[in-house]
Amino acid sequence: MSFKDLKNTEQQSKNSATKKVDLKKIYQQFNTLDMNGYGSWPIAVKVVCWIFIYFIICVLGYLLVIRFQLDDISKAEIEESTLLKEYREKDSKLRNLKLYEQQYQNMQLKFQKQLQQLPTQAEIPSLVENISQTGVKSGLKFKNIQLDSEVKREFFIEQPILIEASGDYHAFGTFVSNLAVLPRIVTLHDFEITAQTDPNKKSDIPKVNYLLKAKTYSYDGAFDKVEGEEPKELVK
Repeated sequence: MSFKDLKNTEQQSKNSATKKVDLKKIYQQFNTLDMNGYGSWPIAVKVVCWIFIYFIICVLGYLLVIRFQLDDISKAEIEESTLLKEYREKDSKLRNLKLYEQQYQNMQLKFQKQLQQLPTQAEIPSLVENISQTGVKSGLKFKNIQLDSEVKREFFIEQPILIEASGDYHAFGTFVSNLAVLPRIVTLHDFEITAQTDPNKKSDIPKVNYLLKAKTYSYDGAFDKVEGEEPKELVK
């Protein structure tokens, strides 16, 4: 070990001894303090007391004030996150509101166009006559065509029409095609088709009898009760 290192070691030992002496001196000064004579206290003792008092004030301030404010801040942050999420959801709906309204208006227009294809109760007899004339023009012979009991559905009234006719297959195919282009909606159901051969054997084409049910529909206005209401997605 060099002389310089030895000197540094001795100096550190002296400093350590000095600190021990200083701490011991401060401790002795605390034991001999005059509680009524603060002005005569040593500076070192005053500094230690100030540091202790400052620490006590900090602890009390945290326990009595800051801790509750931190709790309020945490709650406010959670509430802020919830409100921000709700704002983003409502903002997204608001951005799409015009698109939803346009789609809703388009649906109403399409619905009105479809309603125009449904006959009113007063127009059904004339529709039956049109069906009969369409069948005759197609080459069918009608034995019977009459209205059956109507059936009420949720938004419309279903009106069955019983049809009994005869004719070849081509005539019936033409009849079905001509029904499809009528201005009113008419559907065909419950087909019963029977073929009869000519007993006189004048023709190889069999005579075909048709028993079926045609259905048309009329609007009962039930949709008008909810037509003025906005879709639920728009109201939220």
